Amino acid sequence: MKKILVSILSDHLVPNYLFIKEKRGQYNELLFIETTYIKEKKGAAHLEQALRKEEDSVLKVLVESDNYQKGLQSLENANLPKDVHYIVNLTGGTKIMSLMVYDFFRKFNSTFYYIPIGKNIYCNIEKGEMEPLRYRISLKEYFTLYGLLFECDNNLLKDTKKTLDLFKKQKNRNFYLSKEITGSQQASTAEDRRYYSGAWFEEYTYLRIKEELALQDEDIAMSLKIYRNDLGQNDNEIDVAFMFENTLHIIECKVSMNGYGKEPQHIIENYLYKLAAVSKDFGLIVRPYIFTLHKMDMLSEHSRENIKKRMRILGICNIVSGKELSEQKIKF
Repeated sequence: MKKILVSILSDHLVPNYLFIKEKRGQYNELLFIETTYIKEKKGAAHLEQALRKEEDSVLKVLVESDNYQKGLQSLENANLPKDVHYIVNLTGGTKIMSLMVYDFFRKFNSTFYYIPIGKNIYCNIEKGEMEPLRYRISLKEYFTLYGLLFECDNNLLKDTKKTLDLFKKQKNRNFYLSKEITGSQQASTAEDRRYYSGAWFEEYTYLRIKEELALQDEDIAMSLKIYRNDLGQNDNEIDVAFMFENTLHIIECKVSMNGYGKEPQHIIENYLYKLAAVSKDFGLIVRPYIFTLHKMDMLSEHSRENIKKRMRILGICNIVSGKELSEQKIKF
């Protein structure tokens, strides 16, 4: 019997994509249910692009997001085949959309599934069975689903040993920064100036995470420039980004939080705001961090409490200091 996999599209297409990839080989065709809003945002086109399908190659049904009766009528008017098995993913869209889709397709030979937010499992709703999501999404796939392109530079300025040794040197100095870092602008070459002024710490972060989490090249990148597909302009820059367990992690790397004529607390808060602003473009579940060698324990207790409060409000996961980076494993 022919099988059609049904997806309800919304701003956040990752659950749709994961389920389609998980069920590859188990369906013959795809069906997207979308709203005018999603159509204008080219949600279906982004999903087709990530799936490497031609634009408009998938059958689509347009419904209203908040009108149950009209939505049912739109599905009826689509004259969908009845002699097929529908694999229906109810994740995505509004609650009204999920309800109308369930009520419509339960008249047919259908199986219904749902993916809990932030979990790598999917549920057969009627049987109450949980299955693991085995597919793992790459950085390129993830950004494509949000209509984004990115460029990155994963080339190291210095060899790995030199960068790891430079971190060890700072650790042995209790993170009172060494002369080549504090005097980076006096370095003899442009490459050395770039390296010692901060690129080395990005490279250290990249190398450490890639090895520690056993990431593939397609799962992690540094020095990213993010572009909107339809605009071609550089919207954001990210020091390090990686996918782990289908969740995007982004890291702002700051060797020091001193300078600019401001108190460290105010500089840190500015970085927190910047990181929060960048994160909001990348989906429901993004894990943003600041990695720094700044001696956070030198801040007053009042400043540390204010920073923690600001992090909670802005959704920043952690400020990972040199002390935490000195531990055997980074806690994500």
